[in-house]
Amino acid sequence: MDVFLASVARGVAERWLSLLTLPGLLFLATAAVGHTLSHTGWADTAAVRETARQQVSDLTREGTPTVVLTAAALVLTATACGLAATAVGHAVRALWLAEGRFPPGDFLTQRRRARWNTAHDRYAARRETADLHLPCQLREVDRLAELRNRICLAEPSRPTWIGDRLAATDARIHSAYGLDVGTAWPRLWLIVSEETRTEVRLAATAFEAAAALAGWGVLYVLLGITWWPAAIAGAAVLVTAWRRGRAIVATYADLVESVVDLHGRSLAQALGITDEPGPMTEDLGAAVTSSVRKGA
Repeated sequence: MDVFLASVARGVAERWLSLLTLPGLLFLATAAVGHTLSHTGWADTAAVRETARQQVSDLTREGTPTVVLTAAALVLTATACGLAATAVGHAVRALWLAEGRFPPGDFLTQRRRARWNTAHDRYAARRETADLHLPCQLREVDRLAELRNRICLAEPSRPTWIGDRLAATDARIHSAYGLDVGTAWPRLWLIVSEETRTEVRLAATAFEAAAALAGWGVLYVLLGITWWPAAIAGAAVLVTAWRRGRAIVATYADLVESVVDLHGRSLAQALGITDEPGPMTEDLGAAVTSSVRKGA
């Protein structure tokens, strides 16, 4: 699933190129305000107005060619800022989806796994002794399951919640159907309807947009070196991007799992493994995996 998101990221970068300039202009305006005020006079709006008036007056005296060249330079610089934010967003996305093979990711993964195992043991122990026909005990078991699932839907293998949400989807599909979804996904993509593709693509694109928003947040935090209110704004943007990324990746993972649930047997039929209707099964999933891997 990470591979599919990476391919969407490349497409998003191309489609969003025309949308980088306005956020870039806002960033340049904030940088100009920060340069004028610095930390000591952070709220001196009179100084900002006077500086802006003086700069406009100077440009007007220089004539139309200078104004046009300055405007073009501003647009190009704003676009460059947008590209920088996109690049930082790709780095943020890589952190969100990191596998955690090296410190501190390895430590975070082990910590998440320990928390999940503790929560799972509590859930399993209570389920073993509970009478599920009694509503009060059923609610308690459901509450313990929810506490475990807030950490991850399967045993954690990534240092972040976002990365684990995608990894858990792969693990759940393999556990239920014996299907390697990473290998089978390109074939599934070819047989599903355009409406299904659109839903999955929109979720993946929204996730990339959340990562790009985080990129802007990082730039504003860095701008806080010269003007501290920018750091506060950047931190707020980062929190918003993180929360949005979590919500969107959960939707995306649910869509991927739903595609396998609803169309897994169709893939087996398309590959000539079966011609019988019915739900997806573990035997079919294992057969599909063996077929698409081609011995690899």
